Amino acid sequence: MKRALSLTVVLALVLVLAVSGLALAANKSPKGQITVGQLGDVETLNPLLSEENAGTMILNGLFSQLIRVDEKGNFVPDLATQVPTVQNGGISKDGLVYTFHLRKGVKFHDGQPLTAEDVKFTWETLMNDKVQVVSRDGFDKIKKFEVVNPYTVRMTLDQPYAPFLVTWAQTAGDIVPKHILGKLKPEEITKGGDFSRHPIGSGPFKFKEWKEATYIIIEANKNYFGKGPYLEKVIFKVVPDTNTLLTQVKTGEVDVVNNIQPKQYVQIKDDPRLNVQLNPASIYLHITFNLKNPIFQDKRVRQALSYALPRDLIVKSILNGIGQPAAGSTSPVLWAYDKSIKPYPYDLKKANELLDEAGWEMGSDGIRVKDGKPLSFEISTNSENQTRLQIEQVAQQEWKKIGVDLKIKNYEATTLFGDVLEQMKFDTIMFAWVTGSDPDEFTLYHSSQIPTPDHQVGQNYINYKNPEMDKLLEEGQKTTDIKKRKEIYSKIQKIYAEDQPMLYVYYYVNIDVAPKALENWRPAPFTNTMTWNINEWKLK
Repeated sequence: MKRALSLTVVLALVLVLAVSGLALAANKSPKGQITVGQLGDVETLNPLLSEENAGTMILNGLFSQLIRVDEKGNFVPDLATQVPTVQNGGISKDGLVYTFHLRKGVKFHDGQPLTAEDVKFTWETLMNDKVQVVSRDGFDKIKKFEVVNPYTVRMTLDQPYAPFLVTWAQTAGDIVPKHILGKLKPEEITKGGDFSRHPIGSGPFKFKEWKEATYIIIEANKNYFGKGPYLEKVIFKVVPDTNTLLTQVKTGEVDVVNNIQPKQYVQIKDDPRLNVQLNPASIYLHITFNLKNPIFQDKRVRQALSYALPRDLIVKSILNGIGQPAAGSTSPVLWAYDKSIKPYPYDLKKANELLDEAGWEMGSDGIRVKDGKPLSFEISTNSENQTRLQIEQVAQQEWKKIGVDLKIKNYEATTLFGDVLEQMKFDTIMFAWVTGSDPDEFTLYHSSQIPTPDHQVGQNYINYKNPEMDKLLEEGQKTTDIKKRKEIYSKIQKIYAEDQPMLYVYYYVNIDVAPKALENWRPAPFTNTMTWNINEWKLK
């Protein structure tokens, strides 16, 4: 998901890699192909409109960014010749002005040059109210955008914004071609538009073919400005069943998988052909409430459901111990994680007491009732994910013990993350948010980020409103001192631990799989999915 492929500006001030302003010679002889298995198709290949992890996997190959993030969480140059810092003059001492110098000689896949005008156009498109982007957070802090020359842009912020470099190191920061999208009316830039189905980027691979719900093929861009690509072709294959996906990994029909199901680990961990890694991730599984539903507007109900969710059992039995019970949305791999905040313990007595206090009386049929209405609601997830289906069953069984009638209604991934999530057509919904190395969660929790028919920007699908949370989120963005930021985000973690706007289930330990013959495959917590360096992937 887009929310929060976020990283920290602080690291960029310390660890920087500089490169020459000249475009590098691309590899002219790519060889071989790799098939990446994914459980569902993607909605769009327009990076400005995408918020899916599956989409990011592909977009990393098709598009370039000003800067990106390596496996250690450091900012590194991509289209920019260097990462801006105060020391190299790229960031003003007051933290308000950022200057990016672009490589010369970079071309889009159709042969047209990529210049500063394309960077400015990307920002202008993101900020256009008629374009239904997911979030403008970070981009909206730019009050003045200047094209200094064809290969230099200068951005002046309206206030200090600690995660600003993150803004340009995520999928939404992919640079799109002005000469193509600039010919369209803003309202014509949609998830289903021609560009979204046949994208033109400047990345190491070019779009080749998309067969809906079957595969997407990208092929080597022999005019790429950077290192590689070394593979001739990458196929992103839809295998909408976890058991079939495992079988195809074993047979070699699928080569690379981002996060095999935990119970499948023992079946492949000793395969001599495979590189199987356990990677602690900045990802967490959650059950989000739709707070428009009156049932959930009393936090005692949300807390009761949290007490009645056996996280330890889920991790031990369903995940085979490969994971960690979650206390919140700030992952233990993040520098801002407050280890003093613990997951809700499994406590049915406490859960029942809270529901009693909230006025939900136990009925003769074992279902609680208040004002003549039963404590009944739906949960939804993506039907391809067997682990999540099992967790739904556990929740249904455990919550019945406290008088809850939980109904299960699932969807295939594109419907769940498109219509159901974005239009908030759910009572509760279970999926995973991908975060990064910066704890900023403005787009997820701030009340201004609640999407409405007239305001489709933001990812606060919870409909969560808390004035104290809003204030702290704003302070966290403005504060650049890391010690003070840590204090702010500790307070934020305490608030959502109390409010439980979503039930935090577990933190991921990804089970990532690739053939041992694939070199330079380096999945890591803070990268934009495991394909962050797909240009370097090489078969022995």
